Amino acid sequence: MKRKLNNEELITFCSQMALILKSGISSLEGIYIMEDGDVSGDGREILKEIREEIEMCGMLYPAMKKSGVFPEYALHMTEIGEQTGRLDETMEALAAYYQREEEIFEAVKSAVTYPVAMLGMMLVIIIVLFIKVMPVFEQVYLQLGQEMTGVARNILNIGNWMRQSAIILSVIAVIVLMIVCSAVFSEKFRNKLFEKISKIGFMKKLAWKRARTRFASGMAMSLKSGLDIDESLTLAEKLVDYEPLRKQIAVCREDMKNGESFPKALKESHIFGGMQERLMVIGYETGATDEVMEQSADLYQKELQDQIQKMIGILEPTLVGILCVIVGVILLSVMLPLAGIMAGIG
Repeated sequence: MKRKLNNEELITFCSQMALILKSGISSLEGIYIMEDGDVSGDGREILKEIREEIEMCGMLYPAMKKSGVFPEYALHMTEIGEQTGRLDETMEALAAYYQREEEIFEAVKSAVTYPVAMLGMMLVIIIVLFIKVMPVFEQVYLQLGQEMTGVARNILNIGNWMRQSAIILSVIAVIVLMIVCSAVFSEKFRNKLFEKISKIGFMKKLAWKRARTRFASGMAMSLKSGLDIDESLTLAEKLVDYEPLRKQIAVCREDMKNGESFPKALKESHIFGGMQERLMVIGYETGATDEVMEQSADLYQKELQDQIQKMIGILEPTLVGILCVIVGVILLSVMLPLAGIMAGIG
């Protein structure tokens, strides 16, 4: 089974194809031009396969579909773009959509990766203290004719247990590392993980902003590609992987079926906040709904990135403070009794 193109590869393909089509060059000639560019390996093979299929059927959509490397949404929008004669606009909108998707992914990855890295460093430091440093202090105590007691003894026992269970702990560490790598590189696993952690208090706000960004971005692209609002809502709903927002989109669609206008249905389903709802009314009345949706996607994306930066800014000193407290407790549990022993000897 072929590997699906990642966001960066989709951005490159769609932006180049949009530029080519806007210049009045056909899809087939565009693929020839892209093949002659700086492409190697799998990329050249994919372009060759697309070119050969276009030569047979004369259409870009079936060629992209046969290659097996494009996501369903990109294929569906390409088909619509060709049917409506707006393929250049569709490709431009797809490039913008996947650019936003990549930025969202990078923002969420930063929110997860940084704390994990900090926690990993904390864990390494604590393990070194338990396994390497505490036995040194034990030798000092023994040389002074004393034994560790209390917290220091418990820490030493934990360190001894960790040394004896080194193989088991190593296996667990490898498993955890594999899970982390899967979260970073597997989109399916990453989405499931984000779905779980999005139920945690402070993560709910991130989940809502991420989902609203995807929804608004998908709506903007669908509307620019010539779809009506109902069709755009159907497609955008499929893009959203956050269940609470999907339910609200379903409510919005149901209200529209019952005769409500799009802005009123949006308001009653609480998909957006107050300011965005008012902008939607203006955009709908002036025929600029797609532009308002794009502006909303940009706004929510900026808010998402700002919130992640704030969260990281709070986490950094918090984790450092926790590490200092843990190390301080460990060292004080050893040093205070040792100071008492030395004073007694003096």
